[in-house]
Amino acid sequence: MKSLEELRQGIDRIDKQLLELFAERMDFCSQVADYKRSVGMPILDVQREKEVLAAKMEMLKNPELKDEVYAFFSGIMAISRNLQKQKLADVQKEDVIQSVLSSSNARIKNPRVCYFGASGSYSEGATMEYFGTETQRFPVDSFAGVLETLTREEADYGVLPIENSSTGSIAAVLDLLGKYGCSIVGEVNLAIHHCLLGKKGTELSKISKVYSHEQGILQSQTFLNSIGSPKTEVCHSTAQSAKLVAELEDVTVAAIAGKQNATIYGLEILAENINSSEQNMTRFAVVAKCPEITEECDKISIVFTLPHESGELHRVMSCFARGGLNLLKLESRPIPNQRFEYMFFVDYTGNLLDEKVRQVTDEVIAEAQEFKLLGNYPAGAMGE
Repeated sequence: MKSLEELRQGIDRIDKQLLELFAERMDFCSQVADYKRSVGMPILDVQREKEVLAAKMEMLKNPELKDEVYAFFSGIMAISRNLQKQKLADVQKEDVIQSVLSSSNARIKNPRVCYFGASGSYSEGATMEYFGTETQRFPVDSFAGVLETLTREEADYGVLPIENSSTGSIAAVLDLLGKYGCSIVGEVNLAIHHCLLGKKGTELSKISKVYSHEQGILQSQTFLNSIGSPKTEVCHSTAQSAKLVAELEDVTVAAIAGKQNATIYGLEILAENINSSEQNMTRFAVVAKCPEITEECDKISIVFTLPHESGELHRVMSCFARGGLNLLKLESRPIPNQRFEYMFFVDYTGNLLDEKVRQVTDEVIAEAQEFKLLGNYPAGAMGE
């Protein structure tokens, strides 16, 4: 048996050969980029890459190395595409990031802020947490309404719930963020403590219907089951459900909302902390018409679509791995009016003022069919 030192020397010898061959391959790739530029060809040719990978797999003599060989050549091709991209200078796609940076604004002082829901809602709580209790604020009764208010310049910022630690992403908000031309400029992570509220004289055992936002109902389902599984009815927000119960002359109905709504709407707290998870937290996005990218920004949110073909998502995820950026979230959403095709929402660490982060993001843009930068902003503290 060879010694460890002899084995390592053998590997070093092969690595030297690989390095020389790799440099030669990159030279050919550079020439390919020159040719593509001269005839106006795009960088990525998906069909060509599939044919090349298939040919490499057919040449393989040891089938046990199939996965490793596929990963090896996929990585080399990704590096080659990046080299070609730099040479080809695909201005149209690279301008996506530069355009965002150029449109970046400074933080607005004494802003007008709109938030989803009604007075007493968790969104108002997140607004006060982020901007302070004295900020000028007003409610809007729909997710789309918040974004429309921003586009009409009737508010400087909007606050929307985007994700809950118990029930996951709020799909309607994700879809709207991909649709409107607004930018996430901050986020708030707010601990959620649901209460069951009712009029004076309401008894838990006699409650027949509970009102709340659908997230409030989902997050409190275990408690609802424990009191006999009363019927539930969805409202636009938790605060609106409290307001509705206050207006009804009925002691058999109740609302799931924050504790502050008992004072605002003159209700009694029938039960506290009824959410199923003790660590219940909602992430709120602070949204503006224009981006606000500063040195403090350390989180990026994007949405993109890909060709509905094998290996496409792996190709994009490899960009983050090669660039050493931490992927925080990956979620797919159906594309409207297209059967079983999806858009992908991704959060990852980074600041677009950093050249390395821009390079990784440019690689993703080059791989994507459609791409939208939702925001680059400071990550929110985790709260209590």
